[in-house]
Amino acid sequence: MTSKTLVINSALGALILALGAGTYLSVTAAGSTTPAASVRTVAVTKAGISSVATASGNVTSATTTVVNAQNCTGAIISVSAAAGQQVAAGQQLLTIDPTNAQNALKTAEAQLASVTAQANQQEVSAAGQVSSANQSLVNAQQSANLDAAQQAAAVAAAQKAVDADNAAVTAAQTQPVPNPKPANWTDPVVAAQNQLAKDQQALTTAQNQSSSTQLKDKQQLATASTALGNAQNSAASAGGTNITSAQVAVETAQANLASCNVNAPAAGTVTAVNATVGALAGSSGGSGSAAAGSTGSGATSGGASGGSAASAGSSTTAASGGSSAGLVTISDTTHLQVVAGFSESDIAAMKPEQTAQFVFPALNAQGNAQPATAAPVTGKVVSIAQTSSTTNGVVTYPVTVSIANPPAGLRLGQSANITVTTAVADNALLVPSLAVTTSGDRQTVNVTRNGVTTPTKVTTGITANGRTQILTGLSEGDQIELPAISNTLDSGTGTTQQGGAGFGGAGFGGGTRGGGSRNGGQ
Repeated sequence: MTSKTLVINSALGALILALGAGTYLSVTAAGSTTPAASVRTVAVTKAGISSVATASGNVTSATTTVVNAQNCTGAIISVSAAAGQQVAAGQQLLTIDPTNAQNALKTAEAQLASVTAQANQQEVSAAGQVSSANQSLVNAQQSANLDAAQQAAAVAAAQKAVDADNAAVTAAQTQPVPNPKPANWTDPVVAAQNQLAKDQQALTTAQNQSSSTQLKDKQQLATASTALGNAQNSAASAGGTNITSAQVAVETAQANLASCNVNAPAAGTVTAVNATVGALAGSSGGSGSAAAGSTGSGATSGGASGGSAASAGSSTTAASGGSSAGLVTISDTTHLQVVAGFSESDIAAMKPEQTAQFVFPALNAQGNAQPATAAPVTGKVVSIAQTSSTTNGVVTYPVTVSIANPPAGLRLGQSANITVTTAVADNALLVPSLAVTTSGDRQTVNVTRNGVTTPTKVTTGITANGRTQILTGLSEGDQIELPAISNTLDSGTGTTQQGGAGFGGAGFGGGTRGGGSRNGGQ
């Protein structure tokens, strides 16, 4: 074999070996089904984030007034209200036959006249009694004055006699006693003392008589004074109560007659007319005691469709002239709202005055779309019901949301989708939610520094659309480790541990208003 032939054979052998080795490696690689897992990292960034709650409901008026007949009973003789009509407060809606009310007023007026005549007679009689009692008091005072003068004179005369007797005793004591005494001699001292004792008794009698007379006169004065007071009180109240009651009856009858013209208690749009000419209104079929009932703007416990008219105490009329819905329903279309049922988990973060945005499917349908430049329809949470409603096992709470700028063409009853912003954080530290590990009440994020990964405790805030706000524990730019995923499942936008930078394959792209980052992730 020549050297040339040897060289050629050696080259062919080497080529065959190389082809065999390549085939072996290719087959081995093709048979492998377990791709290598890569560890990805992203940087903590700052952006705005908001959390929202959504629900749907129907447009209602913040105030709906149900108008019923008051105490005017009769047939409806005219109806001027029409559905869709704009009415002002006090504008006439319908008229009820006033015959019954007119008759009731005549009866009340006649009763008032009768009671007034009786009261006048009672006043005249009472005035006479007052005059008589007053004269009796004057007479008693005059009698007391006369008695006082007479008794004073009697006491003075008796006192004068006693004083004279005392002088006589003193004089008698100075006279000498004859010696011998004559047979018919009388001791002048004894005689004077006897007279003194007699006059002293008369003085005591006069004084006692004066005291007795004073007591009698005092009692007579008191009796006359009491009689005068009673007469004056009787005069003051003579016929008053009866006249007052009769006057109230007349005023009530006048009000009932006036109510036969049923007027709008408030301005608004007529949304329902149940009154028909010839039907009976204000009959015994209903209470007839309430002119109108209104529903306020608060959420009810009846569910998401709250806000419909339901007049508390409204009258229920007989025949076809009215129903429990009232004769006429008026809604305030300048103040609209939506009552929607929000989930119990959303309610925990909701409170009055939170902002909301509305979307009205009917207005956004083809041909009804609002201009692109139109301002968003916004509003605020007004109230949150304290009681829930459960439908098919789902618990919701009715929330009333006012509409600040209703768009043109919006109608009562139209559907509305509501988005309420329950939390907002600007320039917040954000990480993918899957980077946060929760164990009990402890939350951690794996932070990579200098090739070493360390679980770091964090506190979190808002979570929305796969993003979580970090309140403490991390800083902007920190590299955090995401859970490892297979290369075959990786979207390719993530990074390896050696070069991670953005949120990429972790599903951390730019957020939207629907609960994510308001400025997008970077």
